[in-house]
Amino acid sequence: QMCIRDRVSTQSTGSDTKHKPKLQTKKSNNNKMSNTGVTVSDSCVTEFNLFKLKGKYRYILFKLTDDLKEIVIEKLAEPSHTYKEFLANLPENDCRYAVFNFEYDAGSDGKRSKVVFFLWAPDSAKIKHKMIYAGTKDAVKKSLEGLQIEIQATDLGEIDENEVLNKCKLISK
Repeated sequence: QMCIRDRVSTQSTGSDTKHKPKLQTKKSNNNKMSNTGVTVSDSCVTEFNLFKLKGKYRYILFKLTDDLKEIVIEKLAEPSHTYKEFLANLPENDCRYAVFNFEYDAGSDGKRSKVVFFLWAPDSAKIKHKMIYAGTKDAVKKSLEGLQIEIQATDLGEIDENEVLNKCKLISK
């Protein structure tokens, strides 16, 4: 997945006057890597685009693989699923990323929808997992183009439906 650039830079080593060539690498755009070394699965991007452009899903849950190397899809929820069902699918003791198509009534402006990105990191999750999820968040967000709102939560009160609705309405103004 790595490709070698045309240029070679030199690196000096302290008092040593000789220069050693150092190859520069460029990451593939298909499989974004975070500073934690975790990559985002191509299927995450593919299904997110179907979610965003075709309205194929109400929400998508993403998780870290057991070997802590890749972000993959855990659940694809049909458009008929509710926010309450989404909350019920968040694990009590582990972290997750999620995107949710949040639809609401904006009064005289009519119906609206926002693509909300969630980082779910409950207090009861393992510290290592919370650190990896936090460190990988930007790579996930860059992979999923078109996110409108970001919410980080450690308990269900922070992602109560009314809280999310208020954030959506605030962005709409």
